[in-house]
Amino acid sequence: MTKDRSVFAVLSRKASSFALACTLPLLFSTVHAQSQADPQDTLKRINHNYNTLKDSCQEPDTGAARGLYYCSGVTLRMVNDGPFNPWDYSPYAIRIGATSYSWIRKDLSTRILIHPAGFILRTPTDAAALNLPVKEQGFTCIYAFDGGTGPERKWYGCGFFDSREPPRAAQGTMNNRNAALAYGTCAEAGVSTAEQWTQKYTGLMKGPIQYGQCSWNAEKPNDWNAMIRVHESRPNTTNKDPFAFSAQVNEFMLKNATATNDGSENMKYIDAFIYNVNSTQNFATRGDQAPPKPENGLNSARNFQKKLQAQGYSVPILRLDFTKPAEQRFSYVAADQAIDLTVTGDTRPPPDAPTSRYIANAIWIERYDPGSKKNEWSLSVTPTVQGKAIQASNQDAVYQELLALRGADSQWRDNEKSAGSMRQQLACLVQNYPAKTEWNLEPFRPAVSPQQAAKAGCNPVAAASPQYIASADWVNRFDPGTRKEEWSLSIVPTAAGRALPNEQLEAIYAQLFALKGADSHWRDNETSAGSMRQQLGCVLANYRNKTPWNLEPFRPALSDAETRAAGCNPVPR
Repeated sequence: MTKDRSVFAVLSRKASSFALACTLPLLFSTVHAQSQADPQDTLKRINHNYNTLKDSCQEPDTGAARGLYYCSGVTLRMVNDGPFNPWDYSPYAIRIGATSYSWIRKDLSTRILIHPAGFILRTPTDAAALNLPVKEQGFTCIYAFDGGTGPERKWYGCGFFDSREPPRAAQGTMNNRNAALAYGTCAEAGVSTAEQWTQKYTGLMKGPIQYGQCSWNAEKPNDWNAMIRVHESRPNTTNKDPFAFSAQVNEFMLKNATATNDGSENMKYIDAFIYNVNSTQNFATRGDQAPPKPENGLNSARNFQKKLQAQGYSVPILRLDFTKPAEQRFSYVAADQAIDLTVTGDTRPPPDAPTSRYIANAIWIERYDPGSKKNEWSLSVTPTVQGKAIQASNQDAVYQELLALRGADSQWRDNEKSAGSMRQQLACLVQNYPAKTEWNLEPFRPAVSPQQAAKAGCNPVAAASPQYIASADWVNRFDPGTRKEEWSLSIVPTAAGRALPNEQLEAIYAQLFALKGADSHWRDNETSAGSMRQQLGCVLANYRNKTPWNLEPFRPALSDAETRAAGCNPVPR
């Protein structure tokens, strides 16, 4: 008999509806031992949830209405890899008291994620049906687009962007298990429909949508349905609102379980790890302590998977591909897994441990590069006889083995700023120097055309970028607006920086952020996200001939017109 892998069969195998009805009251107060699920079953459920368009959800035992996340769609948290657990709370999240997630579903056009890897939270409905721990509380609000959440938004990131405790007069009465935490400012702003939202939040002269928009209550189905309509109403956007269009993510806030960085309470709710197969991009987010770098999503997901297994939980890695049909949005590939996911009682043999068939040796060497004129990491690779034999006919197999062997190393992960560079260097060497028995690959090199790579002897060097900043120094001085000492970044631009067109603001801002963005004066004092960028744009547009340019992190991010009216020096209201 063919094994039944339908979603409903999967759930019914775990618990009959009668048994579920009898045991539900216990589910919400008892922590269960978590058995390892068949990864194919997990995949079926998640694709089913992504593709099933429900407009209401209920607690199965009480019938109380819940937000759409409860039984539909996919709730995910995209996160960097590093010397921490992906489920723990960042220092910035601790300041807010909540952590940002996103919610995706077939009827949302989302295709851009802020990090290449992350994890999926199991829906409460699935958890109950599978007799696993049910996350009933902590869901606070959802924004139609990234809400620029920070300490200014009180009530766990859901308040207005004004650092004040938000009103609660219009919240209404709810009777579900999360009623005490769920909140949305849209009700307080008199916004209950998508049409009212789009009329109120236009961007334009009223300031960026990211900071002005209201939040929708996480437990009101009507709010979720309005959020979806709002999100889909903006297929395009302007430079002023780069995050407010339908390809971008929404922002779903969940209250932290502790006041520290310990997020171990979340481990039992993780359904799977994921990685975006089409992106290595990390977007800058509030609270970052360094500029973002490209990241190999599969390597990160593998590290996440091993960290969770060390805590006693084994879940699969799934691929997320926005270019595939919605029914195939997520996929499972055994070769992606870093751990053995063989289910007890499964007759399938465990996957073979990876063996080195094509790479005999791969060693990192730090050495001076005449092109970049500084020390760079170089990966010295010696292929096996078999690797040399297939270097042209099955080059992808050689590269994949090398990636599995060294791709997670910090020398590769932190320095391959041009995605695909290492693969391209390998292809160039095989094509142009087929007799070489040692390959030297450097992650810092740019990805260029095959012709350019060959012309550079397979060692291309990025063209030197024009320098726009001659100097940037912190000065503590009295500010007449706040009437107290404030930190000011005193900038002397180069001639190229002073002549830069207004439309190329991002180029000079990127250099400035790389120079000073990690400094505590900037990081700790820019409480209004985007303020430094906005001041720089204002100075460039209106006072480019000044020397020096002075930017202060404490200033609020207002509209372009308001910032210009304040002489590029707005003060908190």
